[in-house]
Amino acid sequence: MGLKYLEQTKTIVLIVLVLMSVTLTFSIWSYHPNYEKVDKTNAIDISMEQKRQISEVVQPYRLLVNQNGDWTGTADTSDMTRVFDELKKWELSDVSAVSNNFSISKLNDLMLLDNRLIFQFDSEVPMPIFQNVLPIIGKKVPEVSFDHMIISWSSLNQDDVPANELTVFFSNAKQKQLYRAKIKIQNAKTFEKKILSELKNYPSYTPVQRDNTNTLFLPTEPQKMKQYKYLISSTSIDDFKSALFLTPKIVKMSPDNKEGVDRYSDDKSIMTIDRENYKVNFVDSTANENQENIQKTNLIMNTFGFINQHGGWTGDYRYSSVDYNAQKVDYQLYIENLPVYETDLGTTKIETYWGNGRIYRYNRPTYKLAYLPQEKNKQIELLSGEKVIQKLMASQSIDFNEIAALRVGFTMKKDVKRSSIYLFEPTWFYKVDGQWHSIDEIDREVGGDTNGLE
Repeated sequence: MGLKYLEQTKTIVLIVLVLMSVTLTFSIWSYHPNYEKVDKTNAIDISMEQKRQISEVVQPYRLLVNQNGDWTGTADTSDMTRVFDELKKWELSDVSAVSNNFSISKLNDLMLLDNRLIFQFDSEVPMPIFQNVLPIIGKKVPEVSFDHMIISWSSLNQDDVPANELTVFFSNAKQKQLYRAKIKIQNAKTFEKKILSELKNYPSYTPVQRDNTNTLFLPTEPQKMKQYKYLISSTSIDDFKSALFLTPKIVKMSPDNKEGVDRYSDDKSIMTIDRENYKVNFVDSTANENQENIQKTNLIMNTFGFINQHGGWTGDYRYSSVDYNAQKVDYQLYIENLPVYETDLGTTKIETYWGNGRIYRYNRPTYKLAYLPQEKNKQIELLSGEKVIQKLMASQSIDFNEIAALRVGFTMKKDVKRSSIYLFEPTWFYKVDGQWHSIDEIDREVGGDTNGLE
């Protein structure tokens, strides 16, 4: 009997142990620790102003036309947009290399031929970006850049050229490159009606040829332009802080009343606000500027995308220059279709520096401008192109052949009677070594007029 009960007892104990093992295993599998709930940090979506298309920011600054030796031109954005809108209806294709030894003198020769439509850009425009302005069909667009787009209609209706086909040249004299493409238009009569007939109404221009440098194109007659008045205000500093710092909540502010600046910083970056001059300077100290250069297309698109992401277009800023070695792209302020090159404030440009896959320096204005339609804008008559040339050539401090460009822009000055109002005066500017200078500087040298205007 004893042995019988012993075996039953063992069986019962074994069953209990198995049940305990199953229960313990299930408990382990189904156990959920009671962690403290952590709030998820949401990304801050900051948009100071409306976002823009790249085609609004990358634009030519002037359109020139040579019809049988008669030169006309315009800097009006709406005029150039109408031409591009017509070109978009046609087919631009077959981009191919022509020369890798294309000099400035050859560019001059190409431009001065009859029957030319010339778009001039402030700086190199990569072809893949230009596709956003004027789509190119066919094979993959090459990674080349240009600053002049020249459309020739000399071959239109010639027997040895396919019907309704125009030749387009893309030149980059700095890189000594020339590319050629084709535009297939609907028909010659449409081209003459939609494009050529309207271009005849543009103001007259005169080419100024020089030795071993680029040809300058200047309005033949004196120009009457308005002086504009704008109300100035500051963009919210909190918007800049939220847009530029990864964790705005930990940013600390240190005012420097002696210097008139406020410094915002975290453990990685510093942002300096110049209150008096409406300027912000941002530096990310963790980014490395000495990185491998990226392609011009990506460089421009990345900086454009950075500004677009936080709606940083607090004015009509347009692509104006690229420094590939420094990985730097600048965007220039425009009003009334003309650049603002001079100011008694901090700057009229947005400067972006790219490094380590992000912006590591960002310098720009903090001001916004509002046009005052109720204000009277007085008319100002600018010097003619011929008189501007005479004045520059007579200057003892300027080598006329060193001038890279000559054009009309605005000088931004505070209204002496009202601190929140700024005057925008049309002024002639010349460009030397990448910098724009007012022709007023020449007048001050000789003790003449201080406004450079008639």
